[in-house]
This record gives sequence, structure tokens and C-alpha cells, in this order.
Amino acid sequence: MRTTSQIFVALLAVTAPAAAGGLTPFTEEAAARGITYAVQAWPQVGGYFGFGCAFTDLDGDEDPDLVVLGAASGRVGIYENDGRGVFTDRSFGNGIPLLAEASAVAAGDYDGDGDIDLYLTQFHATNRLLRNDGGFQFTDVTDAALVGGDGPTKAASFADYDGDGWLDLYVCNYTFPEPPGVEPFNRLYHNLGDGTFEEVAATLGVDDHGLGFQSIFTDYDRDGDVDLYVSNDRGHQPPYFRANQLWRNDGGVFVNVSEASGADAALFSMGVACGDFDNNRYPDFYCTNIPGGGDMNNPLLLNQGDGTFVDEAVAAGVDNPWTSWGAIFFDVDNDANLDLYVNNMWDPNTLFMNAGSFPCTETAVAAGVEANDGVSFAAAVADIDADGDLDLFVNNLGGTVELFINHEGERRQALRYRVVGFGPNVHAIGARVDTRIGPTWQLREILAGGNGYGTQNELVLHVGAGNAVAADEVVVSWPGGEVERTLTNVPTGVTWTLYPPDRLGDADGNGVIDLDDVPLIQDCLGQAFAPGCELMDLDGDSDVDTDDVTLFVAAYAGTIEDCDGDGTDDIEQIIHDPGLDVDGDGLLDSCSACPADLDGSGDVGFTDLLSIIVVWGPCPGCPADLDGSGDVGFLDLLAALSAWGPCP
Repeated sequence: MRTTSQIFVALLAVTAPAAAGGLTPFTEEAAARGITYAVQAWPQVGGYFGFGCAFTDLDGDEDPDLVVLGAASGRVGIYENDGRGVFTDRSFGNGIPLLAEASAVAAGDYDGDGDIDLYLTQFHATNRLLRNDGGFQFTDVTDAALVGGDGPTKAASFADYDGDGWLDLYVCNYTFPEPPGVEPFNRLYHNLGDGTFEEVAATLGVDDHGLGFQSIFTDYDRDGDVDLYVSNDRGHQPPYFRANQLWRNDGGVFVNVSEASGADAALFSMGVACGDFDNNRYPDFYCTNIPGGGDMNNPLLLNQGDGTFVDEAVAAGVDNPWTSWGAIFFDVDNDANLDLYVNNMWDPNTLFMNAGSFPCTETAVAAGVEANDGVSFAAAVADIDADGDLDLFVNNLGGTVELFINHEGERRQALRYRVVGFGPNVHAIGARVDTRIGPTWQLREILAGGNGYGTQNELVLHVGAGNAVAADEVVVSWPGGEVERTLTNVPTGVTWTLYPPDRLGDADGNGVIDLDDVPLIQDCLGQAFAPGCELMDLDGDSDVDTDDVTLFVAAYAGTIEDCDGDGTDDIEQIIHDPGLDVDGDGLLDSCSACPADLDGSGDVGFTDLLSIIVVWGPCPGCPADLDGSGDVGFLDLLAALSAWGPCP
């Protein structure tokens, strides 16, 4: 196990650094790309706590759309991405009510119907669960689902904490504990799978009595189930206020390990960034603060892998002595190290570039992402233009939102993963993906809410790869920890869809591998491996070859015959040579009672004669070689003429 100061090993063969001239600056392009959204200056009845935002695929077209909060009118900004990073405003006539006290966004498929629903929190007003009905139309199901509440809510996050397949919901309230009972504490809504939820926070001991600003479901101990971390304001001012809290999930039962783990940071904790900042395959926490709160600036709690955390902010150069709110980890330059972006309240935002060793370098001004328009609270990232790097959206008070387009990341390679879940957890919320390039591992988790302060990043996972042409190993762990799959030699520069093992070979998703699935493996066999063929890479080696055909046939639920007695199953021969089964019935045409019916019409006629004529000459193995001579000629034509008419 590493010590707290021996954290990084930067391997130049993997992590290509930025050029000597420094980062290629981002460009601010919100208005140019169709996003114009003004945020009010001093919101909310309880103070200026800022507004959230999220990138999520609302229309199922596999690109990130945008949700943004904070307009003085209460209008929720909904923007449709055309796949090129150009947005169309869908904020009107969509069924989403005006939310005057909006605070945060959590996006997840609570009803398991395949599209992303929205949970929008409000500060001292009713939170809203909005069912996605498709076509950017939503239905407010808050009352029916029993997840409203009218407390001082600042954050929410989705995950399946109990392993039943349904996304549950944690709601974080900024609640003063005295006098007791005046305001609701934090809530955990257990999804019953019928469109309703049951509130169980007190029963499970996670009804935190602090000034909650953010909640995160993350598997900090890598045991397969999601644990829970909560950021609390004023934790350094006991007895009325509580430090940050960490609960370990033991099979759906939560155990408070805050103090024992060292994750109980006591400060003006607002936002938390969650990710593996030191590439040891365990998620770390970075907490924002008011300078000097709790005798510290912003702590960087590095996960030691043994259940404990150690603050290394000073050594890492990221203690950030400014009042800050949001924070997110993301790999700006695709060098295989997570960088850190911090939203500062009164000062320019900061960007700490991580080259794989401490200290990090602050480069916000040089990178052009200091965010000048308003007081900055929140940020989210996504690859909005599908160019292989992560772009940055910033939500500011008293100004317009900003969208910073990344150009530095284009100089290096990356991998992107769209993980397919099973059961009602369609988008695999809570899944973990570990990527190895050379000896270096990178961890990514699918988080739904809690990526940053009131924000959510796109669900597609992004992994920087430096100059590597392929990842040596990719290990996918689905929620619950019982299903895992390892892939090798995975090409970079591509968005891959990662399927659970029981989906492999099943192209149409009907639960069985049968004749309808054969065309896809035929199309992919022997071709350069590309998106669309992931289902047919049954052995996970990033190609579709004979080994995959063997596995496909072994799982095949259709008719298995060897009609020509050559010792090879007909379906295997047909996969390798589609011409052996022109009529597509899964049987060799040469074994048919009517071999001259080359088009499978049930009659021998002119189209069959034409099929013979167009391949006239040497043609070993051709269906038109009716006499098996290796040549298509007059004898084959005569055989067809003698069989003219309806087949017997």
C-alpha cells in the first residue's frame, strides 16, 4: 500500500504532457451554440446558494443535452444537442413547472423505461420529480411518487443502494438541528418499483442532521455497493453543526464510518468533487470551503485503499485559499490524469492541472476558463461536440451561463464508455470501470447527481489515454459487484458501448441468441472492430473472429444441424459464408429439397436462372454450383431448368 506522500507515478509513455507552449485555451461559445440563459443575482429566500446544471441525454440520441437552473422567472433551461454541440432551446411547453427556488439537478431513469427522468430540488419549496415522456415532454409525478418535501433542499442523487435494480433517491437538506423537528432532515427514498417511493432515511440511520449541501453515492471501498458521502456546512462549529459524513453500505445497511475513515472533514463544506485523483483505483474527495474554515482551506481527501482518507491538499497544491462552491474532477488534456476545476465565489475560478505528480499547476487564466460573467457556483462537463474531449459548462449568479469548448484534449487520445445496465437500472448507475494503459490504472464511476455542487456530468464515462492507440485492459463492474467483464486491447478514439455478459450475441435484445442475431455477427466477422460490433465480441478481445463464432454457436438457441455431414454445424458455416444460406432459413441451401431455388421464393424461375448466369465460370462453393463441380455452367443451368416451377 502507498503512503500518503507516495501517491503518483507519472509514466511518460502513457501520459503525453501538454506541449511546451502550454494549454491550448478553451473558447467560450455558449451563445454561438444556441445557449442563452440569464441567471438571477441573489436568489432564494435562505441566501445566495447558487443554482445547479446537468448534462444528460434527455432524448435518447446518445449525445448530452443540457439542463440549467436559476432564471429569475423560474424557467428551467432545457437545451437539445444536435450531436455536433449546437443546441436548440426546448425550455417552453415541455410540462416542467416554473421553479422559483430551484437549486440542484439529479438525472436518472427512476421508472426503468429507458429514458432519463429529472429530479429538481428547491430551497424551501417542493422538489419535483419529472417523468420523461419522450420528445422533450415531461409529467410532474412528484405527488404520486411521494418524493416532494418542502424543506431547504440543496442536492439530490440517484443510485440503487439495496441492489434491487431500481434507482433510489437521496435528498440533502440544509437543516438547522435546533430546535428539533422544525425542518426536515436528509431523506432517503427507497424506490418500490411501482412508481412510488418509501422514505427510509431514519430507519437506515442516514437522516443526517447537518447543513447538507451535497450528497454522493460512490463505492469508496470497491466492494460493489454504493456508499454515501454528505457535505455539511459549518461542521467545525459544534455542537449544533455536523462534520461531513461517510456511510459504508453493507448490503443495503449503512454503517457510519465518518470518524474512523478520516472523511469527516469539519469546515464550511459546500461542494465536493469525487474521483480518483491519484490513479490508485479508489475514489477521492475534494471539499470546497471558506478560507480558514476549520483551520484549513479546501481539503483533498485521498483514499488510501484501506478504508481511510488523508488530506493532501497542500502537497498537491490545490488548497485554493478562496471562497469556493462547486468543484469537479475531469481530464482536461486527456493525459490520463484527472484535473480539478473549482468555482470561486468572489475570485476567478481555478483550474489545477494534474500531470501525474504533485504539486498541480493552476492554469485557469491561461486556459481561458476563469469565468468572468457573474459569481460562480456550479459546473458540469460533457463531450458536447463528440470530438473526444470534455467541454465545460459554468453556471454563474448575476450573469449569463458560459460554455467553454475544449481544444487541448483534441491533441491526445481518449476512450469513452456507454455502459448498458440490466433490469430497470438501464444506464448502469453505480457501475465502475477500470482502464489500464501500460501499468497505469484509471477509475471511473457512473454517478447520477452529486458530481459537483448541484450538478451532474453526462453518464458516458471519459478516460484520457495520452498517445496510446489502445487500452491494454478494461474491467467493467456492474452495480452490486456480482457481474464483471474484462476487455483487452480496446482501441482509443472511440465511444464504446459496454454490455453485460448476458447480452452478448443477442443483437435484438429479445433474451435469446437465434437466427435473427446472425446478420450482425456476419457483418462484423473479420472486419476492423468498430462501434456497433461490441455485442459480437463475445470473448472481449476487441475483434470479432472465429473464437467469437464458436461462442455464438455454443449459445445459439435456434436449430443446430449438420445436414451435409461434414462435422461442422450448418449455422457456423453460414456465419462464415452467408452465400450458403441464400434463403436465410439457417440451413444450408445445398441440403434443400429444391437447391435450384436460389432466391428462396419457393419456385425455380427466371431470377434463379439469372443467379446462375451472373456467376458463370469457376465458383467453388457457390450456391449456383448445383452439381458441385466447382464451376457454374451448362449442367447447372440444365439442373435448374429441369426443376422449373414450384418446389416440391
